[in-house]
Amino acid sequence: MKYLSITSFLIIFLFSGCLETQPLFDNEADLEFLEEYAQRDDVIITESGLLYRILQEGEGESPVMSSLVRAHYEVRLVNGDILGSSYDEDEPLVIPLAEVITGFSEGLMLMQEGAEHELVIPPELGYGDLPSDSRIHPGAVLIFKVELLEIIQEDEDDDIPPASVIPFQF
Repeated sequence: MKYLSITSFLIIFLFSGCLETQPLFDNEADLEFLEEYAQRDDVIITESGLLYRILQEGEGESPVMSSLVRAHYEVRLVNGDILGSSYDEDEPLVIPLAEVITGFSEGLMLMQEGAEHELVIPPELGYGDLPSDSRIHPGAVLIFKVELLEIIQEDEDDDIPPASVIPFQF
C-alpha cells in the first residue's frame, strides 16, 4: 500500500477545521458545476454542503471519525483531470478518517461496507484556498468516486500503519 507522511498533509488537516463555511473562491467553472450537480434528482446534499450520489448500496456498519478504513478511490477536478486513483494501482488504500479533508471523511461516514458513492466536495470541505498540490487550484471542487471495502480494526492487521499516516498521493 502507498502512504504519504503526515507532514505532507498536516497543514491541510490543521486548516480544514478552520475554513469558513462560505465559498472561499471566485471560480466560475467550479460554481457552475456545483449548481448543475445539485439539481440532479439522485443527488443528496448534507447540512454541511457535501453533495453525493449513491452508486451502489452497502451493508453493515458505517465508519466513524476514529475509524481506519480500506477503500478504493479516484479523485478528479471538474475539468476531468484525474488527481489520483487507487484503481490505477489495483490496490485499495488504508485511510484514517480523522486525518483527511472534512468532505471526504464525512462522505465515508455516510457509507456502509460494500457501498460506492460519488462525492462532490465543495472547497470549504476540501482544500479551500490552500491546495496541497499544484494541480489543485485554489477553490477547487473535488469529485471522488469511493468504494468502501471494509472498516478495519487496527489490531487485526499488523501491516496497517499508525493512524497518523495519510494515504493520498496525487
